[in-house]
Amino acid sequence: MFVVIMMTTMSALAQFPNHVREVMKKCDAKMATYNDGTGVVLDGTLKMKVSVLSLKGTMKSYVKDSKYFNILSMNAMGKEMLKMEMGFDGEQQWVYTVSDGSKDSLEITKTKAAKNEYGMKSDYDKEYSKAKMKEVGRYYEISFSGPKKKDIPKKAKIKVDKENYLLREYSVEQDLGMFTGTITITITKITKGCSNNWFKLDMNRYKKAAVSRR
Repeated sequence: MFVVIMMTTMSALAQFPNHVREVMKKCDAKMATYNDGTGVVLDGTLKMKVSVLSLKGTMKSYVKDSKYFNILSMNAMGKEMLKMEMGFDGEQQWVYTVSDGSKDSLEITKTKAAKNEYGMKSDYDKEYSKAKMKEVGRYYEISFSGPKKKDIPKKAKIKVDKENYLLREYSVEQDLGMFTGTITITITKITKGCSNNWFKLDMNRYKKAAVSRR
């Protein structure tokens, strides 16, 4: 039994090398200094690709502890095709969506916990069993595979600045039926401090939306 345990442990360490864990540990520590009691604002670009369909846009994310508010705008062929706003105030989560040719919608869900899909994230070692790293210019590029749960994307990748260990880019790849979808977020600016007003559901922002509650 002891031999089996040792072999299993050595295999796990080999698939998630120590030098990768060390970079991620430093990245986590650095990013944690931004998401403290004062909050943080992330500005970035967003790319989504599914088969031949490609969308590009911008992202702005306000984060304070577990609360967040994200604004996404996606364009294709020079036209805004999709706009989304997602927020969580500790008691409820809301998702506002308006796409080209469709009516605005707002879905509000009562919950004490909500996952921020577009916020700062580097703890992929908790979700994947394999990782490999290479240096690309000024970045450490770490690729993850072997998801530990079914609802986790099959692959993920992050870029960490070698100089200051800030997370600069993260992407996920997921099977969507017959196609594979990829979402890539590149952080262009990190600002410390944000107002609590961003974490309050303001119905005046969504006057034309069809509202559903759960």
